[in-house]
Amino acid sequence: MTLTSPAPADPSQKDAAPDTTQPYAIRLPAVDGAPAVDVRVATPQGERPPGGWPVLVLLEGEAFFDTAAQVSGRLLRRSAKTRVEAMMTAGVSLSGVADRVAAYAFTPGPQGQAPEPQGAALLARLTTEVLPQLAALGADLEQAVLMGHSMSGLFVLEARAAGAPFARYAAISPSIWWNPAVVAAQPERANLLVAVGAREEMEGLPPAHLARRMVSNARNLEARGASLRVLEDEDHGSTPYAALPAVLRFAAPYRG
Repeated sequence: MTLTSPAPADPSQKDAAPDTTQPYAIRLPAVDGAPAVDVRVATPQGERPPGGWPVLVLLEGEAFFDTAAQVSGRLLRRSAKTRVEAMMTAGVSLSGVADRVAAYAFTPGPQGQAPEPQGAALLARLTTEVLPQLAALGADLEQAVLMGHSMSGLFVLEARAAGAPFARYAAISPSIWWNPAVVAAQPERANLLVAVGAREEMEGLPPAHLARRMVSNARNLEARGASLRVLEDEDHGSTPYAALPAVLRFAAPYRG
């Protein structure tokens, strides 16, 4: 495991991420059954709270980390209006992975598409290796939130069902069709946010897409106590970005 410190702030880049440090980087090499993991970490400017910062752990960090860190910093400028508190943001990316679906899957899939799922091994790395490093950087693990989208959104649900040590969970357009049993496996606790785009299950989509029942499956989670956001005009690709403000408020609720 390697950890590199942030570079000094560059005054010429004041609009890049104005309210966070340049990110730390954590590198975990590949081990048997689990891929290599890269984690970029942005911490808020200013003094750390006595118990540490809430931390949002973003799966597929290569897609979402930069946007989440910037949106978090900008919303923090007017926290009384945006209802967002300061938080650490950690983007988890997988390196050298030939089958990204299998990397996040806990089960082989409805047609055995992932005969060697690696999701459980990845979760073990997150909980035993990544979270302690985040705590060392100032995270309050009692306020740790796990977020994922699509297959990594299903990973979030699988982790919650397995009793992973996160305080809250945000599953964005989760691929429940891969393992429908994950719905019944969810504990009935009020610590799950689910967001899905209304356009993910609408007339005119190919039958294979409609068969995945993206919105209907999300509503099944709502029936088990999840907080559900159905985002009008959003599709599978746009939903994680449109949902970010709600996720950030969920991760670090405003305390006034």
